[in-house]
Amino acid sequence: MQTDLSFIKPLNGAILQLLDSIGTVFLAALLLTLAAGPVCADSEDNVKDPLAVEQTAPLEKEAATSIEGALEQRDELVYDPRRRSLFPDFYYSFRKKQLDLWHKLCVEFTLTYDVLTQHYNDADVSGAGTAGDITLAGRWLIAGEKFNNPFYLAFRLRDRRAYSEFAPSDIQSQTDLLWGTVDGFNNSGFQIPDLHFDQRLFEDKLSLRYGQFSIDSFVDKHAMRGATRYFLNQAFSSNPTVNFPSYGAGFASDWKPNERWELTAGISNIQGVEGDAQVDFSLDSNALFGTIQAIYNFKGLDGKGSRVQLMGWGGDENNVDDYRGGRGYSATVEHEGREENEIWVLRAAHSYGDPTDTDMLLFIGHGKQIMGFDSLGVGVGMGRSTETQIWQSVFESYYRWQVTKELVITPDLQLIFGSDPSTKESKVRVVGGLRLGIVF
Repeated sequence: MQTDLSFIKPLNGAILQLLDSIGTVFLAALLLTLAAGPVCADSEDNVKDPLAVEQTAPLEKEAATSIEGALEQRDELVYDPRRRSLFPDFYYSFRKKQLDLWHKLCVEFTLTYDVLTQHYNDADVSGAGTAGDITLAGRWLIAGEKFNNPFYLAFRLRDRRAYSEFAPSDIQSQTDLLWGTVDGFNNSGFQIPDLHFDQRLFEDKLSLRYGQFSIDSFVDKHAMRGATRYFLNQAFSSNPTVNFPSYGAGFASDWKPNERWELTAGISNIQGVEGDAQVDFSLDSNALFGTIQAIYNFKGLDGKGSRVQLMGWGGDENNVDDYRGGRGYSATVEHEGREENEIWVLRAAHSYGDPTDTDMLLFIGHGKQIMGFDSLGVGVGMGRSTETQIWQSVFESYYRWQVTKELVITPDLQLIFGSDPSTKESKVRVVGGLRLGIVF
């Protein structure tokens, strides 16, 4: 098999594409801000500072792929004295403007830019890809208060561009891998994956979301899921047995009757799949994706926090390209480690109806925070081919270095073992990655 993955093209081309992406996202953000209007839902005296939050325990954090998770991660860095800013004058001025916007319009947001370069090598093929992702995520408090029955309009706008002939997400299709070396980092262009209402009731025990959203932001999550901050390989950063729609219009609810139980259900039509370059708010999709999930929280070994998460899902056949219907389940166990901000994750997943190239997945992952916000992660996983029933396994390790408040650098190494689906010969594949992130 011949592969023509090329490394990053001329730097000036990448810079021009990045500037174009930034302009697109900021234009859309401006329109959203103007649409919000000049009046906040509460008076300034009653509005609490959204940045004055305490660091939360690993199992209590929102998914890094969700809007709440992005805001939560930004907030934890703001006042922490262990990390200084790379550009303090600009950084603190920008943070002041964000806070002013919150007091005036009750709008909070975070802007992130992530770029990833991955290089793939085995006995027959060698190649690389580079792509960037700029995302504006936030929410507008329409009614209520932030901590008392809030009613939000949540939004996420992103622009994904490849800076080489192929993006890192294309490595799977150019090789014999069963699933991707990364989740996201494709060439899908400008998208609005989230524009929905988010209503919290009964002291945040009940959450209702309706509109357009990425349904996997609410279900099948774990503490180290999210390719922009944690593991890259889809075995850990996503779930290669589930054909999640990239986005769709629908309804999701989350109910927490007590501290132990959490029940989530959601349904959406299928408007876009991973890699689509379109913005579509239509409701005429002829297929639906539905999921239901239950979480049980308990005290585990040494009295540490633990949780069991069971998720079932089903998707219809669709006229959207590259989408295959199916059904399946996922079982996830999370357990806090002995040290603070240390976490273990185990998962088993299985699918029916050939929705993806992988019908079975098993993995165990371990993550630990070091020196405040640095993070070390190690994961081992294995999956089975839907078509040939052969197995492939992956080992991944990363170190996330929080250089400054806004700059994150993450080297990543993946070793992938298993048979070639066509020749059945065993082989070893090496994938090296370098991820850079900027958060405001």
